[in-house]
Amino acid sequence: MAANVNEEVRVSVVCPCCGEQCSAKWMRVPRRDEDCASFFSLLRCSSCSHTWLENQPTPTELKYYYGPDYHRAVGAAGEKSPKRRWGQQVEVITKFKSGGLVLDIGCSSGGFLAYLKSDRWRLYGIEADQPTAERARASTGAEVFAGDVADASFPDDTFDLVTCSDVLEHLYEPGGVFRKVYHWLKPGGIFYVFVPNIMSWEARVFRSYWYGLDLPRHLHHFSKKSLGTLAAYNGFRQLRMATPPGCYLEQSASAILHNEPSGASAQQVPEDQRVEPGLAWRLVRKGLRIATEVPYSLIASSCGTAPSLQAIFQKGN
Repeated sequence: MAANVNEEVRVSVVCPCCGEQCSAKWMRVPRRDEDCASFFSLLRCSSCSHTWLENQPTPTELKYYYGPDYHRAVGAAGEKSPKRRWGQQVEVITKFKSGGLVLDIGCSSGGFLAYLKSDRWRLYGIEADQPTAERARASTGAEVFAGDVADASFPDDTFDLVTCSDVLEHLYEPGGVFRKVYHWLKPGGIFYVFVPNIMSWEARVFRSYWYGLDLPRHLHHFSKKSLGTLAAYNGFRQLRMATPPGCYLEQSASAILHNEPSGASAQQVPEDQRVEPGLAWRLVRKGLRIATEVPYSLIASSCGTAPSLQAIFQKGN
């Protein structure tokens, strides 16, 4: 198991969400991508429970963890079974905004924009990886900015909807993203955010082995309070904060069995060396999911402790 730092160890660091200086060294996670015995260190704010990576890698260092295989995997996940991947999110979004100009931050190869595409929406995206951005343009017809969100420039009061799914946790300055989005949105516009929930049951039980940590790619780890506070500090009104059904039990348990912390730091098997499980095991695994993961997922969601946060924020009129 990973070594844990005593939660009473205090450091004088300002929380990037609530601005409090009372933060604690929460946990150390062993690195598995180096020969030396080094650690990632996570800090946690004692006021809002926001958790973030101490001594964050530079953008150049982080490129090591965002190779072609990563972008292909993320793109495939967004394109495969689109209704299963995006249906619930679009259902929630359209309760608050049903058409107009939409900007998807971190649009990858355009899976979400393709699912949303209709006469009601004009599509825009931001994608850091140039080849992936080109794929998104080709597959959706969207206008896609290729580069970092911090470098993107759109006129004020442009968009009716901005979405950011499984992206905010990867960015250095989430507060800066909220400020940009506030300016880009029209009055009454909607900001949809989907991030891992650091206060979920799974995160509390699995700790350094929790699948949602994904260190060091995930620089920030949000709680309901920290995400809501960050939005309020930047002028947004909260319309929805929920933990939709979801489950990472299998992935996190696998990390424990292999004694590897979940995330990019864990040693990965090259794609051409991976062995797919046989039919019998796939059937058994599916049965276990139906019998255990589905009921657990629904219960965790109803208790507000599922592994993801889904939020809707609105810019004032």
